[in-house]
Order: sequence, then structure tokens, then C-alpha cells
Amino acid sequence: MPRYTQRPVTGSESLTYHSPLVRSLMARRGINTDEAAEVFAHPDWERDTHDPFLMHNMQRVVDRLLSAMHDGETIAIWSDYDMDGIPGAALLYDFFRQVEYRDRVLHHTPHRNRDGFGLNAAGLDELKQQGATLVISIDCGIGDVEQVAYANEQGLEVIVTDHHLPHETLPDAYAILNPKQKDCRYPEAMLCGAGVVFKLVQALCTHLRTHDTGWPKPSEGWEKWLLDMAGMSTVADMVPLTGENRTFAFFGLVVLRKSRRPGLQALLKKARANQRQLTEDDIGFTIAPRVNAASRMGHASDAFKLLTTVDHGQASILADKLDRINKDRKTTVATMKREIKRRLEKMGEPKSVIVMGNPDWKPSLLGLVAGGLAEEYARPVFLWGREEGLTIKGSCRSDGVCNVFDVMHGTRDIFIEYGGHAYSGGFSLEQEEVHGLEQALIDAHKKLKVDDASIERYYDEVLELSDVTWDTHNDINQLAPFGESNPKPVFLFRDVTVGGVRQFGKGKEHLELQLTSDTTGSVKAIAFFAQADSFHKPLVEGERATLVAHLEASYFMYKPDLRLRIIDVV
Repeated sequence: MPRYTQRPVTGSESLTYHSPLVRSLMARRGINTDEAAEVFAHPDWERDTHDPFLMHNMQRVVDRLLSAMHDGETIAIWSDYDMDGIPGAALLYDFFRQVEYRDRVLHHTPHRNRDGFGLNAAGLDELKQQGATLVISIDCGIGDVEQVAYANEQGLEVIVTDHHLPHETLPDAYAILNPKQKDCRYPEAMLCGAGVVFKLVQALCTHLRTHDTGWPKPSEGWEKWLLDMAGMSTVADMVPLTGENRTFAFFGLVVLRKSRRPGLQALLKKARANQRQLTEDDIGFTIAPRVNAASRMGHASDAFKLLTTVDHGQASILADKLDRINKDRKTTVATMKREIKRRLEKMGEPKSVIVMGNPDWKPSLLGLVAGGLAEEYARPVFLWGREEGLTIKGSCRSDGVCNVFDVMHGTRDIFIEYGGHAYSGGFSLEQEEVHGLEQALIDAHKKLKVDDASIERYYDEVLELSDVTWDTHNDINQLAPFGESNPKPVFLFRDVTVGGVRQFGKGKEHLELQLTSDTTGSVKAIAFFAQADSFHKPLVEGERATLVAHLEASYFMYKPDLRLRIIDVV
């Protein structure tokens, strides 16, 4: 069983104001002075963002785009198909619309399953046939050496904007915007793809306001309306929510709550989400799944159209479509999970690594399935499927203990390609290699000597049920938005009595219970996709338990509800 220990204080604890709970939460996140606490709790746009022209090649890219506009060139926006690339493309397209150049701008995103990630020759040929002379990539391109060379041969100039780690050899693009490249001295290296594009738009707006170019000058601060896109990508792409990224996420949520985008409003209405009360959880669990469903179940162009349309009728149609295919995605994922669970039940005790596949499974959905199984079975999970041809494609997810990249690296000879990081990854292999995949991964995992019992998981503070109040919630919310490098606070509730256990949802797949203690009334607690025996210790009505949980506010159906979100029972 994993151990839960209190998150340590990083550095000296010398805060003198805020409530004791906020001081403790900040100190456990490395915020040790009143000055640092003030900066963190109250982001300031002018203070906490950087001059976009500090990014290597920024002026060169601005000049090239304005030259293209002056000469009437057709500009193609080539974006990745996910929750970073699509919003990034939308905000750049919004800029061209604002300066009255959208009629000469194309948008292209590859088909997730047929084309894969990044630039490809067929798409570049298509753009050339449509008259494009300049291609600007978003959230991709930094590794596309051959593809950019091909574009150059076809007379297409390429500007790469990306945030992924550059390879040793860079593509021969006209210019590259990437804060991670060696020659770049931009202060925030961990921007997401849409964040890089936002800095480009910021630079373009600054240039247009300060130079007589003949193009409309955006009003002062107009680009901040694009923070709905940059902010939600920053949250969804799980970049560290510190520094400028925290500023983007913070003000991005401010703009999201006021956003006038018809598509976004229609999508939130369809999901019955309260726009005025949006949080980072709504981005992760409401907006992102529907945007990503477009590429997982169809084509990402539908998501781009939804985020850029100004027509309320089209917005409603597209929101209905994305909501419907997201439901289809859920059904397909649930079917795959049931099939895997049936196979696991027949096998008895699961092996140290769960490895399963089916040629009929959609590769684009495997990561979602693997993530749920890894959490449920406390084992790394590798799943494979096939889209077209004979190449097997798969995804893997960690159980939070095992480094799946190291496991793949330990059996690298079996793969055509593999990549990712400690907690998730992807791979491809020839069809004939699939028969030896399971044993190879189990052997590689065994060599890592992974021990679940040695892993510590953290809570921030011990709370009583009487602390579950709106005042406590408002205190905690001073640290929001939460995400990578700023984890949502975790609390330990000792010796509470479990009551009112019930399942809810259409398929009765979610758990709700009422908690009481000797000193307080009843507090609601929930866990999605869980049952009373889904935790390290089962919940038994009428008995006492120790819970690990988040405190959260729900505004579903516009009804404010303060509750606990159960993480574990120990």
C-alpha cells in the first residue's frame, strides 16, 4: 500500500500574512516570503509577462508575416490536432481576422490517425495547390527536418512555432520560434504551443501599433481577449503553472468566463457548465475532451471551426456535433475497457505489466483507456491497435510508480518508434513483433525493480469536516489555478463516519457518500468512476474511515455545491 505523508516545506517558512492554511499551502509549494506570496496570489499582467521580442527570431517572423500581407500572399496555418494546437491556430486566425486579412489565410491540420503528428508531404502539396506560399506551424514542426526540406523544394517557406524539445538537427525553416532552442534567451522556456503563438500575436500587435504599416492597428490590449485560447491550452497541455504560464492561466480563466466566442458559449451550454464560474477543472474535464474528441473520432477541423466561428447557428451545430462524438468516444472507450477487463478476469491475477491489443481498436483512444486501467489495476498498461496498413500503434500509461519511457527504452529493439515521458508514451511496431511484446515489456519492467510500497504520496494538511466551508474554499482558491508544479491541495480527514453510500450517474458509475464526525454535520463526498471498494481500503457504511481528498466547488446546473472529491481511503 502506498504511504501518504505530509508534503514537506521547501526552504524557510517566513510568511507573515494570509490565513494559516494559505501560509502552509504556499510554503509547501516553495513560496517562502511575503513578496513571493504576493506575486503568486495576485498575478499582474505588466509585471509578470515578458517582452515578446526577447524570443529568438521574433522580429524576423513579424517582418516576414507583414511582408506576406503586404504582397497579398496566401498564408497557411498548420496546427497540431490537440488541445494546444487547435486553440493556438484559433488565436492566430483571430489576429488575421482582426487586421482584415483572414481571406488569404488557410488552416490545415493533419488527420490524427491517417497522417500522424507534424508536417507531411501530402498536406504541403495540398496547401501549395491552394496557392499558399508561406506555412506557419503551431505546436509542431521542430522535429520535421525532412518535411521542411520538402516544403522548401516545393517553393513553400516555413515558419516553425513550437515548444517541444528541439532535436540536435533543426529543420531548415525560414525562422523558428521555440523558447527551448539553444539560441533563445526568452525568460519563460516552458510555454505551451499556444503560448508561443500568443507571444507572436503580442509582437505583431505591438509592431502594428508603433509602425505605419497601412494595416489596422489593434486597440491597446486587444490581444488579451485571445487569452481564453492561450490560457486553456496552458492548463490543458500540463506545462508548469508558474511564472508567465501562471499569468496566462490566471487571466485566461478571467477571459474564458467572459468570452464572447459563440462556439465556446454553445459548447459550455451543451455541457451544462456555468461559464461565469469556470475553473481549470472545467477546462480539463469539459472543454478539452470535446475539443480532442474531434480528432480522436473524426477530424480536428471541426474543433477549429467551433472556436473561430462568429455565427451562432453554426456554433450550435458544431457544439452538438462535438458533444455527440464525445459521447461516442466515451462509449467506445467503455466498450474497450469492458473487453479488456473480461480478458483480465479470465487470466486471473494480472501480470506486472498489462499488455493487450486488438487490430480493431482505434489507436487515438488507447491512451484514455490505458490511463483508467493503470489507475484501477495499479500497474503500467500498454495497449495497441491498428488504423491502416500492417503497422501496430499503441499507447502506454504509468501507474504513477513505473517510468514507462524507461520500460520502452529497455525493449527498444522491438519498436519502430517510441517516445513520451515517465507517465505516458506511444509506440509503433511491425505486426509480427506483437507476439513478443508482452514478455519483452515484463522483462524490461522487472529489471527496473519497481516497488509500489516505496512510493510516497503527499497530502498538504489535516482538516476536520468542520473546515469544509466556503471560507476555506476561498482561502484555498488564492492559489488557483492548479496544475503542473502547483498541485491542487490534498487534505487528510481522519476518523470520519461513512454514511449514505450510493452510486449515481446514467450508468451508476460514480460514487457519492455523506460523511459525519463527532463535531460536525454532514459533508458530501464523491468519486467519479468509482465504487465503495475502489480504494486501498473499502468504504463501509456506518464504519469510520480516513480519507484523502480535495475540497471542491461544483456549479453543475448552476447550483453551488461544496464537497470533497475522494482521492483514496487509507
